[in-house]
Amino acid sequence: MHLLDVITAKINQILLIFTLIVLGASFYFVYSLNLSYAQKEMIQSLDTTLLLAQNLLEEEEQHALSLSLLLSQNKSFLETFFEHNRKASFLIIQQKIKSLEKLQGYRYEVQVHDQNLHTYLRSWDFNITGIPLATFRKGLVKVKADRKPLVSIEVGKRLNIKAISPILIGDKFQGSIEVIEDFGHLREKLSDQGYALFVLLDKKYLPVATSLKNQPVLSEKYLLVNMVYDQDAFLSLTNSNLLDLGSYGYLTQGKFSFGYFDIKNLENEKLGYIVIGMKNSMSLSKHAYHESEIIEQNNSGVIIR
Repeated sequence: MHLLDVITAKINQILLIFTLIVLGASFYFVYSLNLSYAQKEMIQSLDTTLLLAQNLLEEEEQHALSLSLLLSQNKSFLETFFEHNRKASFLIIQQKIKSLEKLQGYRYEVQVHDQNLHTYLRSWDFNITGIPLATFRKGLVKVKADRKPLVSIEVGKRLNIKAISPILIGDKFQGSIEVIEDFGHLREKLSDQGYALFVLLDKKYLPVATSLKNQPVLSEKYLLVNMVYDQDAFLSLTNSNLLDLGSYGYLTQGKFSFGYFDIKNLENEKLGYIVIGMKNSMSLSKHAYHESEIIEQNNSGVIIR
């Protein structure tokens, strides 16, 4: 073989290697670009899901507050309340609850308190009365002090949405009426959109939330408040690291992605989290994102480092 042929063969070999490197780099760049775009799309989708969940939760709270206000001003109920006729009050409340169940498809619970913040009447158990509540029901204390209605997520024996309205004569506090709602209706609304809902409560509240003592524990820190309807999503959440969550953010585990935001009581103390699960087609490049890693948020979603 002539020297020229050898040189030509070497040049061709170098060109081939160079071409393969360029092609490989190009393919990797396109793949990385597509992967980054897909991950940002997933984050934007989760961000939209979180906004949806927050809006739906606010709707549920305002709905419960409206019902509490209506009941606190119901003429028939007030007459029986001021007459101290518990049986008649109980029957009126039961009738209102059944009417709402027919119209809306789900039930509320109602509790009435006397002027000393003791249980006067419970819609789910007529026989319970006289239980002092002021020591662990901060919402009731605030309503009595301010004589104004409020709604919050509060820890009692359970974790619920609680909407409380005062019963007044003039400006004098006579008692209060409370509409209690669990997270079942919120779960149904999110399920209709293809999402799974998980409500988590910090275990430190177990001394108060005694009805939750047998609920599943996640990451040795949180109790699952609601029932499990999506077993696959629940298993993925169970295998997730939930010990280093921010105020809100996102994480993936297996075939599911989760968005979360914290829930707080009236004194701005963190109670736990609302977690929304959705199936994904890929995992995020990091295990979790939370608010400290989000550098910009706008109408297009979030941009992350």
